[in-house]
Amino acid sequence: MPGLVAYSAAGLGLLALAALEALPLRLPPLPRRLLSTAPQQCAHRHLLAALLSALCLLSALLSAHHLSLPTLAASALFLLYSLAPFLPLAAPPPPQLLDLLLAAAFAQELLLFAHRRPSTAAGIENQYFDLFLVPVTVCLGATLLAAHSPDAAPPRLARAAGLALQGTWMVQMGFSFFTSAIATGCALHAETRVDYTIKCRTHEDYHRARSVATLQFNGHLALLVLAGAVTYAAVISGGSSPSSGYRMLGKEVQMEGMPSQFTLDSDEEKEDEVITAPVSNGVHSHHQVELQVPDSK
Repeated sequence: MPGLVAYSAAGLGLLALAALEALPLRLPPLPRRLLSTAPQQCAHRHLLAALLSALCLLSALLSAHHLSLPTLAASALFLLYSLAPFLPLAAPPPPQLLDLLLAAAFAQELLLFAHRRPSTAAGIENQYFDLFLVPVTVCLGATLLAAHSPDAAPPRLARAAGLALQGTWMVQMGFSFFTSAIATGCALHAETRVDYTIKCRTHEDYHRARSVATLQFNGHLALLVLAGAVTYAAVISGGSSPSSGYRMLGKEVQMEGMPSQFTLDSDEEKEDEVITAPVSNGVHSHHQVELQVPDSK
């Protein structure tokens, strides 16, 4: 149960960070004494990131595990990034520097989960942690792009998507490791709070459990895409105003003032043609002579 609570709390925190990163939420302003150099719009995000980093740092200090030092390094980088805007500096740190610091923290997290256990471990949890590297890599790449273009919106949205996928997958790992939702034929073998593995009885159980993990990850990815599409549609529909009425197109306006020149001539009904020709009767006198052209059939 403690493992489920820890994974679920971390996942929900990452989801909240993703929402603060991507959505224009209206939150109550923070006291000015807390904001030395941090802008108001990103202060809540940095405070929440600092809280999550501090909890991970405390957990790494209390656990005696061979991954305590890598966890401490990654948590310290995230904590430094979170508290940097609140430091009493003469000038606020540039956004490019903060993004590079955050990229270093994501790179440390990537190395942490890539080398979480020795290569001899063959537990099912390895499949879950290998899939967890996908959103971490997305966050790392998006942060590097944000450092290159601080005012661009796509890198921030990509980082928010990576954080959201990290959050949902973290909650999924908590339920798949520490509840009855574990794959059939597999069981959790835990020596300490952070040292555990999931073993299965046969090779068929191992293959089935890995396939279930991949299928679950695909479901989380599809859910993320669906939620992003719904959120985008809601934001677009809320920001655009409906049209007041029908407007005529430009070509329709131009054609409205033109006279109709369409005629329908019939072969059975032909009118006599009148030809007018000038006849000279002097220099300045002109007369008009009408010539009747007979109907030729």
